[in-house]
Amino acid sequence: MKYKLILWIFILVTFTFCNSKKDLKAIYFQEEDLPEKVFLKGSKFNFEEIMNPYGVFLMNGLALVYEVKNVGDDKFHIIDLENERVIGSKGIDGMGPGEISLISQIESVDGQNNKVWTFDPELLIYSKFDLSDTSRLAEEQIRAPQTVHFLTELVWTSDSTLLGNAVDGWTKYFHLTKTGDTLALFGNWKDMVSGNQFPRGINENELDANLISNLFQGPLRASKDKKHFIKVGMNVDYIDIIDLENQTVKTVLGPSHDIQDFQVRYSAGYQMPVYNDDKTTRYAGAFAGENSFYVLFRGKPYSQISALEDLNRIFQFDYEGNILNHYQLDYPIFGFSVDEENRTIYGVTVDRDPNLVKFEY
Repeated sequence: MKYKLILWIFILVTFTFCNSKKDLKAIYFQEEDLPEKVFLKGSKFNFEEIMNPYGVFLMNGLALVYEVKNVGDDKFHIIDLENERVIGSKGIDGMGPGEISLISQIESVDGQNNKVWTFDPELLIYSKFDLSDTSRLAEEQIRAPQTVHFLTELVWTSDSTLLGNAVDGWTKYFHLTKTGDTLALFGNWKDMVSGNQFPRGINENELDANLISNLFQGPLRASKDKKHFIKVGMNVDYIDIIDLENQTVKTVLGPSHDIQDFQVRYSAGYQMPVYNDDKTTRYAGAFAGENSFYVLFRGKPYSQISALEDLNRIFQFDYEGNILNHYQLDYPIFGFSVDEENRTIYGVTVDRDPNLVKFEY
């Protein structure tokens, strides 16, 4: 009788654990699951026009390197990669017509080879630039769609629709038109914390949507063909593989499964996580490719971002969540992009003399 009771408890626990993982649709991995490191040697450029770069976007043999907010005019530079020269710079600093103050990402304009959108996450403004003309002003500007929720990350899914995520509600992803009409809502932030252990004895049931969604914020990126979408966590080790067509999300968790120490504070009535000074940045960037995607893993405090110890790594996955490659870089980088055809990773360094760097893999 005692044996049967123990066996029944074991089956019940196993069933519950497996179903919990199934409900989360999560893939778990740890450091020991990563493939052997492939060490990449970077070749750094010396473009005088680059001041303090934040990221890089590749298209049509060009690298568009965009600067941090405190850089004045010339917000991004157009670099001819074959001839290794800067062929122009664009972006007048300001808030007037055609002016921009901040670029968090650049995307191509659907159906227009020589035009790009830049996005300002503070003003929630998209600015369209023509790379073939000499004007440094944006030729068109539109505001991000207005919704009842505050959208932080947005990417284009077509010439008239976008995918974004919010920080003040339980819904994870919003698919909507550029005029604000909702096409689909899917995903739930609650799924990310179910069964997790929080620091300081915090009970997950005491946390509101604003705090939980803030814990899991990070870059959202789309593939060139708009078929694949990837979101990564800057504070928690997770990757969302988003199937927009079927409105489903596959989550990859790792290499760490812990939630960093934080305290709960209140701002305008909303809960906010406040981290300690030793908080580490987890995933700092992502690139969605044709058949696989790449994520930039930092794993150390922002104050040590330029330190030569524990330099950035890049993990490559397929869209089923299988780990393909594990690359160790020899330069600290802030943002990156991948030329899959020529098997080259381009990044912008965050060191004493920041510039563009390339790694052949």
